[in-house]
Amino acid sequence: MANIRELHAAAWLGEIDTIYKVIEQDPRILEEVDAVPFVNTPLHTAASAGHLEFSIEIMRLKPSFGWKLNEQGFSPIHLALQNNQHNLVRRLVEINKDLVRVKGREGVTPLHFLCQSGDDNKNIKLLIDLLEACPDSIEDVNVRNETALHIALINQNLSAFRKLVHWLVKNVRKGADSLEVSILNWKNSEGNTILHIAIINDNEQAFDLLIGSIKVDINARNLENQTALDLAEARPLPTMNRKLQDRFALFINRFRRGSIVLVMDRIKAEVSEEQRNANLVIATLMLTVIYQTVLSPPGGLTQGSDNDPSGKNLLNSTSSHNSTAAGKSVMPQKTFYLVTVLNAYVFLFAIGIIISMLPKSFSAFAVFSILYFMTSYFVSEAVIWP
Repeated sequence: MANIRELHAAAWLGEIDTIYKVIEQDPRILEEVDAVPFVNTPLHTAASAGHLEFSIEIMRLKPSFGWKLNEQGFSPIHLALQNNQHNLVRRLVEINKDLVRVKGREGVTPLHFLCQSGDDNKNIKLLIDLLEACPDSIEDVNVRNETALHIALINQNLSAFRKLVHWLVKNVRKGADSLEVSILNWKNSEGNTILHIAIINDNEQAFDLLIGSIKVDINARNLENQTALDLAEARPLPTMNRKLQDRFALFINRFRRGSIVLVMDRIKAEVSEEQRNANLVIATLMLTVIYQTVLSPPGGLTQGSDNDPSGKNLLNSTSSHNSTAAGKSVMPQKTFYLVTVLNAYVFLFAIGIIISMLPKSFSAFAVFSILYFMTSYFVSEAVIWP
């Protein structure tokens, strides 16, 4: 017991050397602390005091301390957050990103804690850092089945709420679409979605942020069988009521401002490497075949004679009614038009496949090359037009 007290004293002062002195006296002391289900470990003490190097050292020696809850139901990272030790939190998460998901009292994770804290820049920046380090943490809920978005709205932390919604909308990881739909329409223990809560709290800014998204289900019902429109009418909130009824127009406006690049990035994330390679090969073959019809169209091209470079005297007399110059397709105009339209559809479809399958790091360079290639194709079509 004396050794444990000495270890905590060292943690409070940040004296790393003392750790090893205590371990020399009792090599199993860290295991003894870890064996207690709920205990204030030296990492708890160091995290509360903000001793970064000591915390990292003890975490390295005993990684399981990062998950331990003390008698009050807090982990070391929770205590660090309570004491505004943001850099220490970041370093612990660098060691183990899953610590973002450790649940303390009432199921509150570090992400939840920041959502219910103040909306100053340091808290918001750390919130985004934790979310980027462990994106799966957006799915964690507390004992009231509330996500981080619920908690941010309930605590009037609009800055955190905006950042979370923005991250969901811009997310391009695999499964991003289904995740966005799930989180935006998640119901807490009372059956309320974040749209319900925005109306209950008369938070028009949060409401406007949600109502423009097609992913938000405005017809979702809570346990009292109320939709968002029911709540807006009952309060009453005429502005929200009107916006709910005009939601289609709002969505069209939002869609026009939407990013096609985002949609393409999400498509890329859903495709495996094998599927990507197969699609690129197929699209390349399609482009090769289509471009070949410009170089060698069905029936060939009209030819000019050596004595008549202008091509007015045609070698192929059977096609003289189709063209008056060399290098033109011998096909009748209607047939050529039909072939050109069909080829253009296939050509653009293949181009779309290639652009959507390209890795993001190569897209900027490749898109310009593809645009030049498209220009070449359509100019060539115009040149041989009968």
